[in-house]
Amino acid sequence: KYKSPRGPAHVMATNPTYGNNDLPLQQNSGGPIKETPAQLEGGFQCGNIPFTGIPLAVHKLFPAYIVLSSIVGFIDATTEAGLLNMLIVGPVLFSTVLVHELGHCAGTFYTGGRVAGILLWPLGGLAFVGSSGEARHNLLISLAGPATHLPQSLFWLMMLAAGNQGDVSMTLQGDFGPDLCRQAIIINISLLLFNLCVPAYPLDGGQIFVSSLLLCGVGVNTVAPITLGVSATLSVAIISLGIYLWNFMAVFVGLWVLYQNYQLYQCVKEGRLEQHPLFAKYVQGGGDGGGVRGGDAGRGGSSEAAGGRPGSTSISGALGGGGRV
Repeated sequence: KYKSPRGPAHVMATNPTYGNNDLPLQQNSGGPIKETPAQLEGGFQCGNIPFTGIPLAVHKLFPAYIVLSSIVGFIDATTEAGLLNMLIVGPVLFSTVLVHELGHCAGTFYTGGRVAGILLWPLGGLAFVGSSGEARHNLLISLAGPATHLPQSLFWLMMLAAGNQGDVSMTLQGDFGPDLCRQAIIINISLLLFNLCVPAYPLDGGQIFVSSLLLCGVGVNTVAPITLGVSATLSVAIISLGIYLWNFMAVFVGLWVLYQNYQLYQCVKEGRLEQHPLFAKYVQGGGDGGGVRGGDAGRGGSSEAAGGRPGSTSISGALGGGGRV
Protein backbone atom coordinates (compact mmCIF):
# COMPACT_ATOMS: atom_id res chain seq x y z
CA LYS A 1 0.00 0.00 0.00
CA TYR A 2 1.06 3.59 -0.53
CA LYS A 3 -0.31 7.04 0.01
CA SER A 4 -1.81 8.52 -3.16
CA PRO A 5 -0.90 12.08 -4.19
CA ARG A 6 -3.23 14.79 -2.92
CA GLY A 7 -5.93 15.24 -5.53
CA PRO A 8 -5.70 14.73 -9.30
CA ALA A 9 -3.64 17.86 -10.02
CA HIS A 10 -0.43 16.10 -11.02
CA VAL A 11 -2.00 13.35 -13.08
CA MET A 12 -4.52 15.65 -14.75
CA ALA A 13 -1.93 18.27 -15.56
CA THR A 14 -2.05 16.79 -19.04
CA ASN A 15 -4.13 19.04 -21.25
CA PRO A 16 -6.10 17.97 -24.30
CA THR A 17 -4.95 20.31 -27.03
CA TYR A 18 -4.90 17.43 -29.44
CA GLY A 19 -5.90 17.66 -33.05
CA ASN A 20 -4.62 18.32 -36.50
CA ASN A 21 -2.70 21.10 -38.16
CA ASP A 22 -3.84 21.94 -41.69
CA LEU A 23 -1.55 21.38 -44.65
CA PRO A 24 -2.08 21.97 -48.33
CA LEU A 25 -3.31 18.73 -49.89
CA GLN A 26 -0.41 17.27 -51.86
CA GLN A 27 -2.18 14.56 -53.83
CA ASN A 28 -5.69 13.21 -54.31
CA SER A 29 -4.85 9.79 -52.87
CA GLY A 30 -4.30 9.28 -49.16
CA GLY A 31 -0.98 8.47 -47.56
CA PRO A 32 2.00 10.06 -45.82
CA ILE A 33 3.48 13.26 -47.24
CA LYS A 34 7.18 13.00 -48.03
CA GLU A 35 7.96 16.62 -47.14
CA THR A 36 8.78 17.13 -43.45
CA PRO A 37 7.22 20.20 -41.76
CA ALA A 38 9.68 22.55 -40.10
CA GLN A 39 7.96 22.04 -36.75
CA LEU A 40 8.78 18.33 -36.87
CA GLU A 41 12.38 18.97 -37.82
CA GLY A 42 12.83 21.19 -34.76
CA GLY A 43 12.01 18.40 -32.30
CA PHE A 44 13.53 15.06 -31.37
CA GLN A 45 13.11 12.77 -34.37
CA CYS A 46 11.65 9.37 -33.43
CA GLY A 47 11.50 7.89 -36.93
CA ASN A 48 8.38 6.65 -38.67
CA ILE A 49 5.53 5.02 -36.78
CA PRO A 50 5.40 1.30 -37.70
CA PHE A 51 2.80 0.21 -40.30
CA THR A 52 1.89 3.83 -41.09
CA GLY A 53 5.04 5.51 -42.39
CA ILE A 54 4.06 8.65 -40.44
CA PRO A 55 7.04 10.61 -39.05
CA LEU A 56 6.94 11.19 -35.29
CA ALA A 57 8.75 13.96 -33.43
CA VAL A 58 8.77 15.06 -29.80
CA HIS A 59 9.09 18.75 -28.96
CA LYS A 60 12.16 19.52 -26.88
CA LEU A 61 10.01 20.83 -24.02
CA PHE A 62 7.93 17.65 -23.77
CA PRO A 63 10.59 15.56 -21.93
CA ALA A 64 11.25 18.55 -19.66
CA TYR A 65 7.56 18.69 -18.79
CA ILE A 66 7.56 14.99 -17.91
CA VAL A 67 10.65 15.36 -15.73
CA LEU A 68 9.33 18.41 -13.88
CA SER A 69 5.92 16.82 -13.33
CA SER A 70 7.59 13.67 -12.02
CA ILE A 71 9.78 15.65 -9.61
CA VAL A 72 6.74 17.48 -8.25
CA GLY A 73 4.99 14.15 -7.82
CA PHE A 74 7.89 12.70 -5.80
CA ILE A 75 8.08 15.83 -3.61
CA ASP A 76 4.35 15.91 -2.93
CA ALA A 77 3.84 12.25 -2.06
CA THR A 78 5.48 8.96 -1.18
CA THR A 79 8.04 7.29 -3.42
CA GLU A 80 5.54 4.82 -4.85
CA ALA A 81 2.99 7.57 -5.50
CA GLY A 82 5.71 9.61 -7.19
CA LEU A 83 6.57 6.62 -9.38
CA LEU A 84 2.90 6.22 -10.26
CA ASN A 85 2.72 9.87 -11.24
CA MET A 86 5.88 9.52 -13.36
CA LEU A 87 4.36 6.61 -15.29
CA ILE A 88 1.13 8.54 -15.82
CA VAL A 89 2.76 11.72 -17.16
CA GLY A 90 5.36 9.67 -19.04
CA PRO A 91 4.49 6.45 -20.91
CA VAL A 92 0.72 6.62 -20.32
CA LEU A 93 0.47 10.25 -21.42
CA PHE A 94 2.78 9.66 -24.38
CA SER A 95 0.79 6.68 -25.65
CA THR A 96 -2.58 8.35 -25.03
CA VAL A 97 -1.64 11.45 -27.01
CA LEU A 98 -0.04 9.40 -29.78
CA VAL A 99 -3.10 7.17 -30.24
CA HIS A 100 -5.31 10.27 -30.28
CA GLU A 101 -3.23 11.81 -33.06
CA LEU A 102 -3.21 8.52 -34.97
CA GLY A 103 -7.00 8.70 -34.84
CA HIS A 104 -6.87 12.04 -36.65
CA CYS A 105 -4.46 10.55 -39.16
CA ALA A 106 -6.73 7.55 -39.75
CA GLY A 107 -9.65 9.91 -40.38
CA THR A 108 -7.49 11.86 -42.81
CA PHE A 109 -6.48 8.73 -44.72
CA TYR A 110 -10.12 7.59 -44.82
CA THR A 111 -11.19 10.87 -46.45
CA GLY A 112 -8.36 10.72 -48.98
CA GLY A 113 -6.18 13.29 -47.27
CA ARG A 114 -2.45 13.39 -46.62
CA VAL A 115 -0.43 13.21 -43.41
CA ALA A 116 3.00 14.81 -42.95
CA GLY A 117 3.71 13.77 -39.37
CA ILE A 118 2.86 13.99 -35.69
CA LEU A 119 4.43 16.30 -33.11
CA LEU A 120 4.03 15.73 -29.37
CA TRP A 121 4.51 18.83 -27.23
CA PRO A 122 3.73 19.87 -23.62
CA LEU A 123 0.17 20.98 -24.40
CA GLY A 124 -0.71 17.78 -26.22
CA GLY A 125 -0.13 16.79 -29.82
CA LEU A 126 -0.36 18.06 -33.37
CA ALA A 127 -1.08 15.98 -36.47
CA PHE A 128 0.02 17.75 -39.66
CA VAL A 129 -2.61 16.79 -42.21
CA GLY A 130 -4.12 17.97 -45.46
CA SER A 131 -7.78 17.25 -46.22
CA SER A 132 -10.18 17.89 -49.08
CA GLY A 133 -11.59 21.09 -47.63
CA GLU A 134 -15.09 19.67 -47.20
CA ALA A 135 -16.81 20.28 -43.87
CA ARG A 136 -18.02 16.68 -43.64
CA HIS A 137 -14.44 15.45 -43.99
CA ASN A 138 -13.23 17.98 -41.44
CA LEU A 139 -15.92 16.77 -39.04
CA LEU A 140 -14.92 13.14 -39.41
CA ILE A 141 -11.22 13.91 -38.95
CA SER A 142 -11.95 16.00 -35.85
CA LEU A 143 -14.12 13.29 -34.30
CA ALA A 144 -11.63 10.51 -35.06
CA GLY A 145 -9.13 11.74 -32.45
CA PRO A 146 -11.48 11.88 -29.43
CA ALA A 147 -13.08 8.59 -30.52
CA THR A 148 -9.82 6.78 -29.75
CA HIS A 149 -10.34 7.41 -26.04
CA LEU A 150 -13.20 4.91 -25.99
CA PRO A 151 -11.12 1.83 -26.92
CA GLN A 152 -8.25 3.17 -24.81
CA SER A 153 -10.55 3.41 -21.80
CA LEU A 154 -11.86 -0.10 -22.49
CA PHE A 155 -8.30 -1.43 -22.66
CA TRP A 156 -7.41 0.04 -19.27
CA LEU A 157 -10.71 -1.16 -17.82
CA MET A 158 -9.92 -4.71 -18.94
CA MET A 159 -6.43 -4.39 -17.44
CA LEU A 160 -7.98 -3.17 -14.18
CA ALA A 161 -10.38 -6.10 -14.05
CA ALA A 162 -7.66 -8.62 -14.88
CA GLY A 163 -5.26 -7.30 -12.25
CA ASN A 164 -7.78 -6.61 -9.51
CA GLN A 165 -9.81 -9.84 -9.33
CA GLY A 166 -12.64 -8.40 -11.40
CA ASP A 167 -13.06 -5.29 -9.24
CA VAL A 168 -13.45 -2.28 -11.55
CA SER A 169 -14.32 0.37 -8.97
CA MET A 170 -12.73 3.73 -9.76
CA THR A 171 -11.82 4.66 -6.18
CA LEU A 172 -8.05 4.97 -5.65
CA GLN A 173 -7.17 2.33 -3.09
CA GLY A 174 -3.38 2.55 -2.82
CA ASP A 175 -2.70 -0.51 -4.99
CA PHE A 176 -0.06 0.47 -7.52
CA GLY A 177 -1.18 -1.51 -10.61
CA PRO A 178 -4.94 -1.00 -10.24
CA ASP A 179 -4.49 2.71 -9.45
CA LEU A 180 -2.37 3.11 -12.58
CA CYS A 181 -5.24 1.68 -14.62
CA ARG A 182 -7.78 3.89 -12.83
CA GLN A 183 -5.77 7.04 -13.50
CA ALA A 184 -5.38 6.08 -17.16
CA ILE A 185 -9.14 5.59 -17.45
CA ILE A 186 -9.78 8.96 -15.79
CA ILE A 187 -7.41 10.68 -18.22
CA ASN A 188 -9.04 9.11 -21.27
CA ILE A 189 -12.61 9.85 -20.19
CA SER A 190 -11.67 13.41 -19.24
CA LEU A 191 -10.02 14.02 -22.60
CA LEU A 192 -12.97 12.51 -24.44
CA LEU A 193 -15.45 14.79 -22.67
CA PHE A 194 -13.22 17.85 -22.94
CA ASN A 195 -12.68 17.42 -26.67
CA LEU A 196 -16.35 16.83 -27.41
CA CYS A 197 -17.91 19.32 -25.00
CA VAL A 198 -15.63 22.38 -25.22
CA PRO A 199 -16.27 24.01 -28.64
CA ALA A 200 -13.26 26.32 -28.53
CA TYR A 201 -11.09 26.76 -31.59
CA PRO A 202 -8.47 25.36 -32.16
CA LEU A 203 -9.39 22.41 -29.92
CA ASP A 204 -11.17 19.44 -31.45
CA GLY A 205 -14.48 20.67 -30.06
CA GLY A 206 -14.02 23.93 -31.93
CA GLN A 207 -13.33 22.06 -35.16
CA ILE A 208 -16.47 19.98 -34.64
CA PHE A 209 -18.48 23.13 -33.87
CA VAL A 210 -17.34 24.90 -37.05
CA SER A 211 -17.92 21.88 -39.28
CA SER A 212 -21.40 21.33 -37.82
CA LEU A 213 -22.43 24.93 -38.47
CA LEU A 214 -21.17 24.74 -42.05
CA LEU A 215 -23.02 21.47 -42.64
CA CYS A 216 -26.20 23.17 -41.35
CA GLY A 217 -25.85 25.72 -44.13
CA VAL A 218 -24.41 28.64 -42.16
CA GLY A 219 -22.04 30.74 -44.28
CA VAL A 220 -18.36 31.13 -43.53
CA ASN A 221 -18.67 34.87 -42.86
CA THR A 222 -21.22 34.07 -40.16
CA VAL A 223 -19.48 31.02 -38.71
CA ALA A 224 -16.16 32.85 -38.19
CA PRO A 225 -17.42 35.55 -35.76
CA ILE A 226 -19.60 32.99 -33.94
CA THR A 227 -16.55 30.76 -33.50
CA LEU A 228 -14.53 33.74 -32.30
CA GLY A 229 -17.06 34.76 -29.68
CA VAL A 230 -17.60 31.27 -28.31
CA SER A 231 -13.89 30.38 -28.30
CA ALA A 232 -12.74 33.63 -26.69
CA THR A 233 -15.31 33.25 -23.93
CA LEU A 234 -14.31 29.66 -23.27
CA SER A 235 -10.60 30.52 -23.27
CA VAL A 236 -11.19 33.06 -20.50
CA ALA A 237 -13.18 30.42 -18.60
CA ILE A 238 -10.33 27.89 -18.97
CA ILE A 239 -7.81 30.45 -17.71
CA SER A 240 -10.01 31.37 -14.75
CA LEU A 241 -10.61 27.74 -13.82
CA GLY A 242 -6.90 27.01 -14.09
CA ILE A 243 -6.09 29.88 -11.73
CA TYR A 244 -8.77 28.76 -9.29
CA LEU A 245 -7.47 25.17 -9.28
CA TRP A 246 -3.80 26.22 -9.39
CA ASN A 247 -3.46 24.20 -12.59
CA PHE A 248 -0.90 26.18 -14.54
CA MET A 249 -1.04 23.91 -17.58
CA ALA A 250 -4.74 24.74 -17.90
CA VAL A 251 -3.81 28.43 -17.76
CA PHE A 252 -1.27 27.93 -20.56
CA VAL A 253 -3.88 26.11 -22.64
CA GLY A 254 -6.37 28.93 -22.12
CA LEU A 255 -3.79 31.55 -23.07
CA TRP A 256 -2.83 29.60 -26.17
CA VAL A 257 -6.48 29.27 -27.22
CA LEU A 258 -6.96 33.00 -26.59
CA TYR A 259 -3.94 33.83 -28.75
CA GLN A 260 -5.17 31.63 -31.58
CA ASN A 261 -8.52 33.40 -31.49
CA TYR A 262 -6.84 36.81 -31.46
CA GLN A 263 -5.34 35.81 -34.80
CA LEU A 264 -8.81 34.77 -35.99
CA TYR A 265 -10.15 38.14 -34.78
CA GLN A 266 -7.58 39.95 -36.90
CA CYS A 267 -8.62 37.98 -39.97
CA VAL A 268 -12.31 38.66 -39.33
CA LYS A 269 -11.74 42.37 -38.67
CA GLU A 270 -9.62 42.87 -41.77
CA GLY A 271 -11.69 40.64 -44.03
CA ARG A 272 -8.86 38.12 -44.51
CA LEU A 273 -10.64 34.84 -43.81
CA GLU A 274 -9.09 33.39 -46.97
CA GLN A 275 -5.75 33.66 -45.14
CA HIS A 276 -6.85 31.85 -41.98
CA PRO A 277 -5.81 28.15 -41.86
CA LEU A 278 -9.21 26.95 -40.63
CA PHE A 279 -11.46 28.94 -42.94
CA ALA A 280 -9.22 29.24 -46.01
CA LYS A 281 -10.37 25.94 -47.47
CA TYR A 282 -14.03 26.91 -47.08
CA VAL A 283 -13.55 30.34 -48.61
CA GLN A 284 -11.71 28.56 -51.43
CA GLY A 285 -14.86 26.61 -52.10
CA GLY A 286 -14.45 23.21 -50.47
CA GLY A 287 -16.94 23.65 -47.63
CA ASP A 288 -20.26 21.79 -47.66
CA GLY A 289 -22.28 24.33 -45.78
CA GLY A 290 -22.58 27.62 -47.58
CA GLY A 291 -18.95 28.57 -47.75
CA VAL A 292 -18.07 31.72 -49.63
CA ARG A 293 -17.00 30.80 -53.14
CA GLY A 294 -13.99 32.20 -54.88
CA GLY A 295 -10.92 33.97 -53.60
CA ASP A 296 -7.37 32.72 -53.40
CA ALA A 297 -6.03 31.37 -50.15
CA GLY A 298 -3.45 33.78 -48.87
CA ARG A 299 -0.29 33.58 -46.84
CA GLY A 300 0.14 31.42 -43.76
CA GLY A 301 -2.89 29.21 -44.20
CA SER A 302 -4.15 26.05 -45.79
CA SER A 303 -5.56 26.40 -49.28
CA GLU A 304 -7.15 23.13 -50.30
CA ALA A 305 -9.36 23.65 -53.29
CA ALA A 306 -12.61 21.80 -53.84
CA GLY A 307 -12.22 18.27 -55.03
CA GLY A 308 -8.80 17.74 -53.48
CA ARG A 309 -6.72 19.89 -55.82
CA PRO A 310 -3.44 21.03 -54.36
CA GLY A 311 -3.26 24.41 -52.69
CA SER A 312 -0.39 26.79 -53.03
CA THR A 313 0.41 27.96 -49.53
CA SER A 314 2.99 26.84 -47.02
CA ILE A 315 2.45 24.81 -43.89
CA SER A 316 0.76 26.87 -41.19
CA GLY A 317 2.63 27.39 -37.95
CA ALA A 318 1.88 24.81 -35.29
CA LEU A 319 3.04 26.54 -32.16
CA GLY A 320 2.38 30.16 -32.82
CA GLY A 321 -0.44 30.84 -35.16
CA GLY A 322 -3.02 29.26 -37.33
CA GLY A 323 -2.47 25.77 -36.04
CA ARG A 324 -5.46 23.47 -36.32
CA VAL A 325 -5.69 21.61 -33.00
